[in-house]
Amino acid sequence: MVQSKKGAGSLSRKVTAMLVLSAMATLANAADNSIYINQSGSSSTINMTQDGAGNVVRGVQGVGGGNTTPATINGDSNTVNVTQSGTGSTLNFGIQTTIANGSPLQNGNTFDYSVTGNNATATIDSNNNGAGTSASNYLNVTQAGNYAGLNANILGSNNSITASTAGGSNNTIVTTTNGNSNTQTIAVTGGGANSVTINQGIGGTAVASGNTATTNNNGVVNLTITGASNTVAIAQTSAGYADTTVLALNGSNNNATIVQNASAGNTTVNVQSTGSSNTFNIHSNAH
Repeated sequence: MVQSKKGAGSLSRKVTAMLVLSAMATLANAADNSIYINQSGSSSTINMTQDGAGNVVRGVQGVGGGNTTPATINGDSNTVNVTQSGTGSTLNFGIQTTIANGSPLQNGNTFDYSVTGNNATATIDSNNNGAGTSASNYLNVTQAGNYAGLNANILGSNNSITASTAGGSNNTIVTTTNGNSNTQTIAVTGGGANSVTINQGIGGTAVASGNTATTNNNGVVNLTITGASNTVAIAQTSAGYADTTVLALNGSNNNATIVQNASAGNTTVNVQSTGSSNTFNIHSNAH
């Protein structure tokens, strides 16, 4: 278990040393668990607990799969809480913030990540390469079951993502946000092999080579899945208007694709489905 509370400035090196030493102690007591943090900057609170063997907290990898890349936290009032249980889970995260804007989170990112199960993988980048602005963001993820997957990339101010998966193995969430005041609430229960992809704009390191960044502001996604083997893809790119998606799937093997890119007004999509093997393709574009 690694715990740290500190102030700004001169204490950062001491805290980094304490975290690395604590990680070494974890290695001695919990088989091949590994934690490597390279932290600097402002008033961070860090709490990490790893239970089973073979769990890793490290930085976003460039080339290769070693554990020598630091899980970077650099600047502003970040709070990081990571709890991993089970065995063989890997969390890659790298947060390098700039001074934040607006409320309620004035001074940087806060995220809480909890995994129960084996062989989970997660990447929380949030402008790890410093190419954009990552400010006033909140992320809370709770995943249960084996082989859970998460990939999150957040840019902008006052964005909030709350996600949970439970009830089966191989549930995955890919979420990107580029803009301000976007919210996502994701709840997946009742089965495994569900796949969720949500893009409220795409920016920073989430932009694939050759593609163009998009933005979205004031978007809302409220997604509930009860069942197994469902696939959901939601994209919101209405930078000047507010997009809202409320989607509830109760069943298995459903496929839903929703695209909202309004150019002259707000859009709302509300789908409530009970049953299996349904397909929804919805494109909402207000003119």
